[in-house]
Amino acid sequence: TEEAIRFIREHRDGPFFLYLPYTFPHVPLFASDRFRGSSARGLYGDVVEEIDWSAGQILEVLRELGLEENSLVFFTSDNGPWLTQFQEGGSAGLLRGGKGSTWEGGVREPAIAWWPGRIPAGRVTHALGSTMDLFTTSLTLAGVPLPEDRIIDGQDLSTVLLGLESGPRETLEYYRGSRLMAFRQGPWKMHFITQAGYREPPESHSPPLLYHLQHDPSEQYNVSGDHPNVVEQILQAVESHKATLKPFESHLEALVAN
Repeated sequence: TEEAIRFIREHRDGPFFLYLPYTFPHVPLFASDRFRGSSARGLYGDVVEEIDWSAGQILEVLRELGLEENSLVFFTSDNGPWLTQFQEGGSAGLLRGGKGSTWEGGVREPAIAWWPGRIPAGRVTHALGSTMDLFTTSLTLAGVPLPEDRIIDGQDLSTVLLGLESGPRETLEYYRGSRLMAFRQGPWKMHFITQAGYREPPESHSPPLLYHLQHDPSEQYNVSGDHPNVVEQILQAVESHKATLKPFESHLEALVAN
């Protein structure tokens, strides 16, 4: 946080991009003396309190420097709770599963966007989005053309952030490596392969599982047999999606092999 504040002060007179990936609340957990014992949630809660304070310090310096109305701050996370760490791993609430799974508890994350004077305060949206969309959205808002020498998976969520429209994203693909595990279209989510978490065996489903996430956010009731038309629509959408993919070499797998 101190380094982030130093960076902001140093670049206050021009455009800047700051990516600040806190390692917490990933284990092992640690809270400084000021925050240890400050929450009702134990050490995990103390860590969250400290992250909250730290993020607040960054917002304060933006206000101090008069940059708040020209700065978009986006706060989110990369995955759900690490359930094998029990109380120190967090909780996904009513969502099923956690880190390492493509159940909603593993991938669905809350997100906060802050841009005084541009993003309406206190507004909640359930529009579908992905962290892949931050690249496209940021370039669009900054007036920077998207690269034309590659396929860009991210979509522009600026209309969602500014409260103008429900958003452009209607589908979301749930991958684990190169395997398509699940596919979402509107409120519907279809699972082809499920996996409880890292090092857990995957389970293939034929026919695939189908859930309505607005009616059943905990993914408890498979309704594929009741909605064959929805199953067929999603299968067609998956085929259209696969037709846009180009195989590429996995640099990670090549590194491991060598």
